[in-house]
Amino acid sequence: MKLTVLMNWICGIFVLSMMSCHVHESDNYIQELNSDWSIQSTDKVNDGGSHLSMPSYQQMDWIKGDIPATVMTILRESGEYPDLFMGDNIDKIDNTRFKQAWWYRKVFEIHDLDKDGNYQLRFEGLNYKANIWVNGQQIADVNMVEGPFSRWTFNVSNYVTEGKNAIAVEIIPPVRGDLTIGFVDWNPAAPDQNMGLWRGVELIKSAEVSIESPFVTTKLNRDNWTDAALTLTTLVTNHSANTEKVTIKAEIAGIGLVSKEFELKAGESRDVTITPEDDAKLNVKNAKLWWPNNLGEPDMYSMVVSAEVKGKVSQRIDTRFGIREIEQFINEEGHKGWKVNGKPLTIKGAGWVDDMFLADSKEKVIAQVEYVKHMNLNCIRLEGFWGRDKTIYDAADENGLLIMIGWSCHWEWEAYCGRPETHYMAITGEEEIERHALSYRDQVLYLRNHPSVYLWVFGSDKLPVPELEAKLNTYITGVDDSRPILAACKYQDFGTDHYNHSEVSGSTGVKMLGPYGYVPPVYWYIDTIAGGAYGFNTETGPGPQVPPLESIKKMIPKDKLWPINDMWNFHCGRHQFGSLDRYLNSFNRRYGEANGVEEFAFKSQISNYEAIRPMFEAFQANKFKATGVIQWMLNSAWPEMFWQLYDYYLVPNGAFYGTKKACQPLNAVYNYKDNKVYWVNDYNNNMNDLSLHVEVYDLHSKVLLNEKVALSLEAHSSGVAYELPELEGIGETYFVNLELVNTADELVADNFYWLSTKADEMKFEETTWVYTPPKDYANLTGINDMPSANVAESWKKTVDGDYTLFECQLENKSDKIAFFIEVAVLDKQTNELVVPVFWDDNYVSLMPNETKTITAKIASDKLPENVEYRIEGWNIK
Repeated sequence: MKLTVLMNWICGIFVLSMMSCHVHESDNYIQELNSDWSIQSTDKVNDGGSHLSMPSYQQMDWIKGDIPATVMTILRESGEYPDLFMGDNIDKIDNTRFKQAWWYRKVFEIHDLDKDGNYQLRFEGLNYKANIWVNGQQIADVNMVEGPFSRWTFNVSNYVTEGKNAIAVEIIPPVRGDLTIGFVDWNPAAPDQNMGLWRGVELIKSAEVSIESPFVTTKLNRDNWTDAALTLTTLVTNHSANTEKVTIKAEIAGIGLVSKEFELKAGESRDVTITPEDDAKLNVKNAKLWWPNNLGEPDMYSMVVSAEVKGKVSQRIDTRFGIREIEQFINEEGHKGWKVNGKPLTIKGAGWVDDMFLADSKEKVIAQVEYVKHMNLNCIRLEGFWGRDKTIYDAADENGLLIMIGWSCHWEWEAYCGRPETHYMAITGEEEIERHALSYRDQVLYLRNHPSVYLWVFGSDKLPVPELEAKLNTYITGVDDSRPILAACKYQDFGTDHYNHSEVSGSTGVKMLGPYGYVPPVYWYIDTIAGGAYGFNTETGPGPQVPPLESIKKMIPKDKLWPINDMWNFHCGRHQFGSLDRYLNSFNRRYGEANGVEEFAFKSQISNYEAIRPMFEAFQANKFKATGVIQWMLNSAWPEMFWQLYDYYLVPNGAFYGTKKACQPLNAVYNYKDNKVYWVNDYNNNMNDLSLHVEVYDLHSKVLLNEKVALSLEAHSSGVAYELPELEGIGETYFVNLELVNTADELVADNFYWLSTKADEMKFEETTWVYTPPKDYANLTGINDMPSANVAESWKKTVDGDYTLFECQLENKSDKIAFFIEVAVLDKQTNELVVPVFWDDNYVSLMPNETKTITAKIASDKLPENVEYRIEGWNIK
């Protein structure tokens, strides 16, 4: 194939992009080519691509696998590299076998070939370069196919035949200096550098005209915020040699059929719109809106879009969209915030990372998205990981979760990308700028119809060079002008007073100043120079989140379980985050040293909970001086001790339930700075006639304070509810129990704190991007001497559709607080925790003589045949 033709494809004449869609299977417009591939390294093939791409080609030692999958993924699934995550096994892999090219090969069949039809072969994503053959004909080479985030579409109408066909792809791995998929200090790099077909492959059939990337945008009526003016856009391409009269039709459930007729020149490809001026049915009265989590239901509309030529359907796409409008605002301090459907919201999110081999199954992705919703979060940040398919976006749409997407800081630091560091990310040079701008445009077209996507982000720590930023703005707004764009996630370098100011777009209006290591609860309320509760903190967190004991045992060999050693450090982050030292320094001073791994694992859940909760609560209590916060991180790419609300095995830790508690849409919050209790209301409506019940207990469960105050909570607001007085005889460690109740004295929300009269103090003058070091420590060691409490448990199990529901009633039969009780369902055969699991609360504390019922749901098809129940508490008998 001539280079000029390939260049035309790259520049957008034939390179088309397609959003998440469900195509009518009966029409056979899309044939997924994701199963039954074979791979092998070049040194074992010793044959040219033209031979490999012949259907009759045979070779005995090909390794079978399905895509999307990197080379390492297929090798692991075929049985190589067992126990890879135990100890330091992954560090022992010889990666020399991955420094050569690898072949991917597939044979597929076409039945009832339409000789007048148009066939396109689409590669949704490959890493890093490729030569591609179809039936002995090379259709692309490495001079054009480069980069992990481009989507490659080739017209193969003249190459495919009736019956068997074959594809051969020679994948060239990235080398140092290539801007590839990458992890930073989160985990080790994959030995194969994630080379391979990391996204799927499709064969797309149409007649004269094809359609791609249907997209519905919304303008809401500002008078009532329910009536919506919709505009439908779809990318239409004429593959014929003639000018064609085309009719685009869209059948929208609950709205009706809209259409538009136009002419498309031979070879022309462009976005076509249908506006309310074209068809008044697109003015929708009392629209069902798509809302983020806890603001309303994420309603979706089904839509079938088709292109007709000469009265016949040329192609058809079945998809969904949401009616919602995103706005950006600037607060008085110059920080950005966001509104959805006219309502302001605090962004409460966490940073997503893909499996280190990009091997997350659809089931695992969906479970994680459901975890995010369950924790009362409303946002996921994707930095450099865009998903191996559309599963995460579909799930976010359905669960009402916002997604912000951008490139990784992997492309900004020499240690990772192998390019010299400047003030900008490492994409430079005219050709490279064009390639990366087009690849970003590919992703926008791929994702633009998802209501969950609310923000396009470019750089992480650094801005793109001005030439790239300007081109990105042009390319993106050319296909989507409905969302804000963020040039970078950081606005200033720590220790300076000047803003990281873009020549193109000005100040980013957001911050990314840490911390990433452990800081105590009070930090989030008192810090005013770095990560504290002001503005939008695009990534931050209190550092390590050690998982429960069951997960620790899956990564640390038995003879290395205690004391903490280099094997534990291996399963931390990297570089600045390569050990638990900072965490242990504060942990031991605040809670007292643990005497064994069992005590350390459980006490770490107490610390996890206590550390994460005030981060989210401080941003909630400071609405809208604080506009949002992204916890670094949500999940883990491999089994580790750092930055996770649940671990690689989907086991929630203490931080999971601390987050869930902190992000309750109605909440009572203790402010560690001013010793006051704040109320929080995230809902769209005022909440009146509530009462706040405040109890203070000493270490021996003696009641020192018992007060009740009436409250009315304004929508999307927070405020002071009660100021705790100074109390005599309180001791250094004490407890505060908060309950919001309604007029029927029914519990609306609760919150329980373990506190110290000895304050944590910080050395703000020594703050770095990593953390603010401590000067002095709160004393919570009193919990080590808490008197025992007697707790009885009773369980009930029922089936509700596809889920099994578990109900655990906990009864405190003593006059002592039962502190930090974990409730769990285990596989009786393996004694492992059953996950994914959705407890409405966990790690709960019971006041003297209190009874509390907590419930969980587990998908019935994930439930072992025999289960057993467990409760563990810090001081229960």
